[in-house]
Amino acid sequence: MKIIIETLIDITETQARRGDDRLAVNQQANYNTVIQTAGLRANPTPGPVTVNEKDITGMFGSVYKGKHLVWNIEIEYEYEGGVNVEMLQDDFDLVPIITGLTENITLENSVVRTKDKKLANIIFYST
Repeated sequence: MKIIIETLIDITETQARRGDDRLAVNQQANYNTVIQTAGLRANPTPGPVTVNEKDITGMFGSVYKGKHLVWNIEIEYEYEGGVNVEMLQDDFDLVPIITGLTENITLENSVVRTKDKKLANIIFYST
């Protein structure tokens, strides 16, 4: 089973460690948070992270309109039915993240929002 995650939060995988460039370390911390949260119920196998600028009107929360950077990652799960979109929405909602990286949105709070129709900053698709 594959899940595609799209988010307005910078989750660039940099492989940076403490002592490296602060931006790269914080980007990697957000990436780690996404992978760890995605793995709460079953072991994920993440694909590469891509980032594109696109018109997000109607995709995320209602406060986000126009062209913005969107980070994408495809995660594969070994067991069918072990994880679904609703479970991920529950698991990710209000998870703390680091802001002020290369994302071009302003977040009201430094958390992932999945359920707030106004502030949702991450979405999930099952393939």
